[in-house]
Amino acid sequence: MSLTTGLFAIKGQHLDKLPEVFVAFKLVDSGNDKPLTTWPAVEKILNDEQQNPQDDIQHRAVWFDNGWTIVEDVSFILCGDEAALEKLSQQFNAPIFALITQGTSNCYAFWYYDKVKQRSFFNDNGNVADNFGTPLPQEIKFKINGEAFYNDIHGLAKELGIDWAKAEQLDKFVVKELTNSDELNKELEQFAQQHRQQQDKKSSNKPWWKIW
Repeated sequence: MSLTTGLFAIKGQHLDKLPEVFVAFKLVDSGNDKPLTTWPAVEKILNDEQQNPQDDIQHRAVWFDNGWTIVEDVSFILCGDEAALEKLSQQFNAPIFALITQGTSNCYAFWYYDKVKQRSFFNDNGNVADNFGTPLPQEIKFKINGEAFYNDIHGLAKELGIDWAKAEQLDKFVVKELTNSDELNKELEQFAQQHRQQQDKKSSNKPWWKIW
């Protein structure tokens, strides 16, 4: 498996409530599910999406294992959305754990919620950019500091019962097709418009003799 991983996991069996889960991120479940039986088949869909992204459609792989509903998020878009994950923890009355690991940028992070955010940590290329809350008891076995690496973040997750590597041994996954909600599309358009206005302002402030 790659050193680039992203996920969030909700304690309990929530496969029948996935549309509600994704609503928290302003995404709409299209209902075009792809049930799959091997992890390589899951990876193929996700890799194809990375190679040929679409503006208004995205996919997430979901599975249930060891008492957790696990949602893959190698895009890092969902697992870093603290407001949405805190809301989901309250909505489902359940703990939520999220993580990010990226070997190329040397970034390793995790979050833990139980109704509210209780713990977060982010190692950004050796610099501890975030170290919020009281350390979890399970952290004692790992280097949760500027030396934190893939094995430390995933080791902690495994101590909680979330084993990313075990996905290769499982035989029941569902890949959800998601589309942007109208609210999200409106926000994205507003962001794009603001960006265009900023670029236009920069261009108008250049001296006439500068062409770059």
